[in-house]
Amino acid sequence: MGFFPLGSAASEYDRSLVEAFRQGVREAGLVEGRDVVIEVVWTTDETQVPPAVLKMVQRGAKLLVPVGTTASMAVKRQASTTPILFISVGNPLGIGLVESLAHPGPNVTGFSDNLAELSSKYVQFASELGKSTVVHYLWYSGWTDGQFRLLVTEQAAQSLKIKLSSRPFNDMTEADEALAAMKKAGASVVIVQPSPFTYRMREPLIEAATRHKLATIFAFRPAAAAGSMITYGPDYADLYRRAAAYLARILRGTKPGDLPVEQPSKFELLVNLKTAKAVGVTIPRSMILGADQVIE
Repeated sequence: MGFFPLGSAASEYDRSLVEAFRQGVREAGLVEGRDVVIEVVWTTDETQVPPAVLKMVQRGAKLLVPVGTTASMAVKRQASTTPILFISVGNPLGIGLVESLAHPGPNVTGFSDNLAELSSKYVQFASELGKSTVVHYLWYSGWTDGQFRLLVTEQAAQSLKIKLSSRPFNDMTEADEALAAMKKAGASVVIVQPSPFTYRMREPLIEAATRHKLATIFAFRPAAAAGSMITYGPDYADLYRRAAAYLARILRGTKPGDLPVEQPSKFELLVNLKTAKAVGVTIPRSMILGADQVIE
């Protein structure tokens, strides 16, 4: 089987997610090398995904496990009959990856990371921490699902009677300009839209925000260590382990389309007090006490 993780083999966190998947494989009673051969294919950016997928299909992979929207759509386009088990796709129905969540399709199923559904949580965090009814939102416009997530966040803000001030960007130069404009407009906290690009570029994005004395809210756990003030999102290690159970069922004969798309069941909140102090934001004690990890 071909496994297309998001991120880099150089990242300890990204490698830990691959290991979580392998742990799930073992827990499902499969033995690597005997029952399944897992070939991990790392890609450094989204443009490398389609040719990597094509190569794996041509080599006769019996099952494909893409991580993230870009890889999952590339796999679906190039493997119309090969079983597909996706991980961490926020809006699989909306982007046409599946026919329905209950019955995904003849050869595809997987695990959503449900990040669009967390939009109201991010808006609440930003409003409370920034002490404002205007929330600032930075999003990467070169991504398939970006517009949808922006729309969901706008709807969440509207329901909370909060104004969302959003700025798109296509590269780091534009991101820096957008952050500077947000600071000039009075921002102290910025939500960074979850996407494959913002995941890969979390460190330069956080560095740019810090230069402008802006705190960031990310969805991904490793962003906390990089300096994001708040990270809140699924426990991805748990999601990967659970996905391996689906892998075992597919290898034992269950059709992917008979397995409903699953959602995250565990979430993590990380708080970086060092960053909060550096940018002058006070984090409520209740939020600190509710955090899974506090970085001081």
